[in-house]
Amino acid sequence: MRFAVASLALSALLATVGAAPPLDPLASLAAANGHPAEVHFRARGSRVVEGRTVTTTLDQLGQTRLVERCIAGVCGGDWFDGTREWTFGLNEVALPEAVDEATLTLRTLAAIAAYAFAEPAFRANGGTVTAAGADRWRVRARDGVALVAVIDAASQTVIRVETAAGRPLAVYGRPVKAGGASFPLDRSGPAELGTFDSVAAVAGSLGPPAGAVPAFAAASPLPLAAEPVPIVPCTLAGRSVRCLLDSGATPSAISLPLAEALNLEPHGELEIAGFSRFATGFVETGPLVLGPARFAQARFAVVPPSRAAHFDVVVGSDLLGRVRLVLDRRQGTARILPPGGSEGPNSVALTFRAGSPIVAAQLGPQGVRALLDTGDESVVSFGYAAYRDGPAWPVIAHEQATGMAGAEDAFTVEIPEVRIGSIVLGTTRALVRRTQVSAHVGVGLWTRYVLDLDEQGERISFGGR
Repeated sequence: MRFAVASLALSALLATVGAAPPLDPLASLAAANGHPAEVHFRARGSRVVEGRTVTTTLDQLGQTRLVERCIAGVCGGDWFDGTREWTFGLNEVALPEAVDEATLTLRTLAAIAAYAFAEPAFRANGGTVTAAGADRWRVRARDGVALVAVIDAASQTVIRVETAAGRPLAVYGRPVKAGGASFPLDRSGPAELGTFDSVAAVAGSLGPPAGAVPAFAAASPLPLAAEPVPIVPCTLAGRSVRCLLDSGATPSAISLPLAEALNLEPHGELEIAGFSRFATGFVETGPLVLGPARFAQARFAVVPPSRAAHFDVVVGSDLLGRVRLVLDRRQGTARILPPGGSEGPNSVALTFRAGSPIVAAQLGPQGVRALLDTGDESVVSFGYAAYRDGPAWPVIAHEQATGMAGAEDAFTVEIPEVRIGSIVLGTTRALVRRTQVSAHVGVGLWTRYVLDLDEQGERISFGGR
């Protein structure tokens, strides 16, 4: 009898030792969906919006994703590296967006959509996942916001993402398999992209679009023309032309007479906004040689000739994002350099909004996020609606403002205290345009400083004389 008891005890001990550990529900979730975080998906969908077909392509690999939207051959989109978002347009030059609440949300949302949150690497890299009830997980990417992933118990797929307060952000449906992993074709909600028609697994890594990239020769300064905006000699497709260096413009552009002289037929659909709006197309040509920088090919919107200054090509923020631009009005030169290099002592940080550089400014008592616009000859300009809201600074002159899209009445006011970042300008004259939407910081600052713009370095420096 004692022998039998001992045998039963030994059997129980061996059963305990050999038992499998309890299943990790996150590991089970990742496995049930084929480990989607390890698959490079490419999904496409087309929809008709206001009579135009919009084609969206999503490349997703883990928490990184590349989104491209095309209408009539004109494409732009977003690149997200898991931490930060960049936008790109006609020339596919990715420019960084400001890190804001939407970015922090996307850090976590992308981890949930790709099931990366269910993999051990997510937690090893500083992400957190905790149970938030039956089939609910509270997820927070490293330096992201906390969101709740809701799981369908039957299919073991993510069907919804909510904020910590319960507000819906994304709804997922119609999961299909690609590369052995699950991908939802329906991705609705305020934080997602809509419905896709198909998806496939593709080989290779995922990165931002290459875009237009210049080659650099030995640097030599370019002479600035007499106009109050930076116009320099350049060549396009072997023809000597005049280039306006305009950080406030995106995309880059070519005048209609030059397009006709080069026998270039515009195609696609673009809308250009200035003092008015007009529809146009784009052309692709090259090389564009801008001092030591040579772009083999670039795309340009086609615009009417300017009434304000004679130029043939607008080198906008998209192509300026590939170079460093130093404007010295006193010496009458512009230098085109590779991006990077030393940062000046009076440096102001840039952020970007839809590919346009933005600086923090103070106009009297008001703080504004102003477009950095080297195509605007003013030191500061803003719209009549902002002027009307006050304070109503005294008007000291009336005039006409002229641009690519036409002319309009304007007036000049004097602001008692202006700052650009940490740069104190003191009492400054500003131009008020009737239809201008946002505040601009213009190239008029070059009468006081050497301007050193490095979009890729996300800064502008104001050098001394």
